[in-house]
Formats: sequence, C-alpha cells, structure tokens
Amino acid sequence: MSTVPVVRVLGVSKRYPLLSRRGRLHSLKGALLHGELWRREQEQEGFQALTDVSLEVDRSETMGIIGPNGSGKSTLLKLIAGILQPTEGSIQVDGRVTALIELGAGFHPEISGRENALVNGMMLGLSRAEVLARMPGIIEFAGLGPFIDQPVKTYSSGMYVRLGFAVAVAAEPDVLIVDEILAVGDELFAHRCLERIASLQRQGTAIVLVTHDLGLVEQLAHRALYLREGQAVVCGPAAAVVARYRSDVASTEAAVEPVAGSEQRWGNGAVTLDAVEILDAGGRPARLLRSGEAATLRLRYSVAEPQEDFVFGIAINREGGGHVWGTNTDIDGWHPRLLDGQGEMCLHIPRLELAAGRYLVDAAVHTRAGLAFDYACEVLSFTVATAVPWPGCYAPEHRWQPVGPSIDPPDGAIS
Repeated sequence: MSTVPVVRVLGVSKRYPLLSRRGRLHSLKGALLHGELWRREQEQEGFQALTDVSLEVDRSETMGIIGPNGSGKSTLLKLIAGILQPTEGSIQVDGRVTALIELGAGFHPEISGRENALVNGMMLGLSRAEVLARMPGIIEFAGLGPFIDQPVKTYSSGMYVRLGFAVAVAAEPDVLIVDEILAVGDELFAHRCLERIASLQRQGTAIVLVTHDLGLVEQLAHRALYLREGQAVVCGPAAAVVARYRSDVASTEAAVEPVAGSEQRWGNGAVTLDAVEILDAGGRPARLLRSGEAATLRLRYSVAEPQEDFVFGIAINREGGGHVWGTNTDIDGWHPRLLDGQGEMCLHIPRLELAAGRYLVDAAVHTRAGLAFDYACEVLSFTVATAVPWPGCYAPEHRWQPVGPSIDPPDGAIS
C-alpha cells in the first residue's frame, strides 16, 4: 500500500449555527452592515459537530468511520467531499472525488435515469463521450432494465442508490466517499457493490466509508476512526477500533462507564494481561521465527474480580497496515465457566504459514458482548523469515506440477 496520503484532515472542527428568533428577523440593513459579526455570533452559539479531528488516508487504503448516531460521521464525510467547509482546520484531497452521501442527491426527479446518469457523470468530471461509452456498464451494474428510461421520481429507494453507485464507480474516482450505501440495496446488489469496491481497492482508489455495519468495516477497511460526540476516540487498525467501539456499546448496555485507557490499550481492569509472548517450536520465547514452523502465543493474566463471562482473543496484523488473522475462544467454541486468580492461555499454531516480514499482535480478554477487561494493541511484535521473499502475508506449503510445458525444476529439487 502506498504511504502517500490522498486525504489529509488537519485539526478540523465544525460548528453549525443555530438560528434564533433574532436571526430569523435579522434585517437586510443589519445583514449588510453586520453580517460577518452576526454570522460569527451564530457559530459561537451553535452546535459543535466536530472538534479537532485529524485523519490521513493513503492511496489504495479503505478508512472506516464508525460511532453512534450524532457523533459527526456524516459531517466529516461532507467536509472531505467539499460539500461543507470546516469552521477550523484544513482539508486537502488530491484527485477526483466521488461522494455517495445522500440518497438520490443530484438526481432530477422529472428526467429519466439515463439522462440523470449522463448529467451526473459529467458533473463528476467525465466528458459526454466518456459517459456515453460507459453507459452500457452503468445500466448493467444498476440492473434497472427498462426503468432506465423512466423518470427517477418513479424509482424506489433501492433503484436510486443502485443508479447513483453505478455512476459513481464508473467515474473511476481517486477518492470514493460512501455513507451507508449498502444499507439500502438488496443482498445481490450489496454483493456486487463489495466486488466493485474490492476492484477499486486494487486499482488504487482511496475509500472513506461510514456504516453501522461493524462486520463490513472489519471486512473492507484497513483502518478505522471511532468518533464519539464529535471527537476522535481512537484511530488505528480496523479490527482493534471496532473492538473498542463494541466495548463502549457493551458498557452502555451494562449501564457502566465506558472503559478507560489510551489508543493502544484499554479496559476496566477486572482482568489484566500481564504478558503476551510468542514461543518457537521448542517452547522458547522468540522474536524471529521461520515460516512454516510451529509457534505458540501465550497470554499470562491476573484476575482482580472473578468472572464467569470471558473470552480470550488474538489478532495478527502486518506492520504498516493490514489485518492478517485473528480468533478467540468464543469463535472456536470454548464455553467459559470461571476465571479467577492467575494463569495463562496458550494458542498453538502447528504451522505459522506467514510470508517474510514483521508482524504485530493484539491480545485481549473481554466479555462475550465485547466489554473489554484488557485490550492491548500491538503488544507484541515478531519477524518471520523465509527462504524466498514471497509477496503478501500468506506463505503455505506448495508444489508446482507442470503438465505440458517444458520446464526444469529448481536446483536440488526432486522431479
């Protein structure tokens, strides 16, 4: 993944003015003579939607924005899209931007879907000839059939969003901004959207995605930003940020204060992870392992308050971004009974089939609802060495078998 940011949000705050009775009756003369002063007073008395938020998104990176309703997610998207201007701070976006924020925004209800596609494609920076050349693909992706020539005022909400998404991705943007777009279409359309998003990711498009579907964030996003009451709570690997949000939701449901801590570690302290280690095939603590050898992740813990509801979890991430693999005792079918005193949980991996590189480990113990006792991000790092510098992060045992081509095996190999 490139490390050149295409989206830079630097110390951005946004305050919406609240119109008072005096504001509604503000005279034309007063507006002309004192408009700027009046505007500033309105802003000072208004609603603070975002406060000092900073964010960078690299080319080819997908950034998820999560948080409860009213946390400022959609406001941040509109700021990045240029629909709104920040009250404080600055935003820089490099390249063509396509925003799917409000259902049917920019569509004229009285003209057909085909005509709207043409107009919107040109508004996104394509020439008329380019839009017409891509029109068959737009129509096919939207799946509107004969309705493409009907006025869009006759469309359902799903038809609106299918056409809007089809036009947006046809523009091949450098930055795609999406707000809950997959929540409107049916399952088939959602699958097609995910396939197209994956294609855009491979082509280098940066994607900023707002959704309440936390599983979708874990599936699509490399990193995530968690907003609460207009402020950034944590920004980091998507799986860890989603876990932090789930923990706060579980705290709210249990009528307790959200867990305390930093961006790297948080929890209520009822259980503490005292040490997280990776062991080699001989059971010795190690930081350098060979791909394909056995390894064990060992979590040592202390319990301050005995627990009957508990889950131990592990996640492995590639340094520089990218979730590699993770699991927990609940996923693997273990049933908690009692956690007390001190002890350890070990995760045995018969073959660590990772490509060469440096990896970071997140470790956690939490309730089944997600309330964190102790969640430690990047608590451990280790390096994997391989005989061949395979790309990616997965390096399974493998063997080529030619049938037809004349090709010699590697030196020393048994043919």
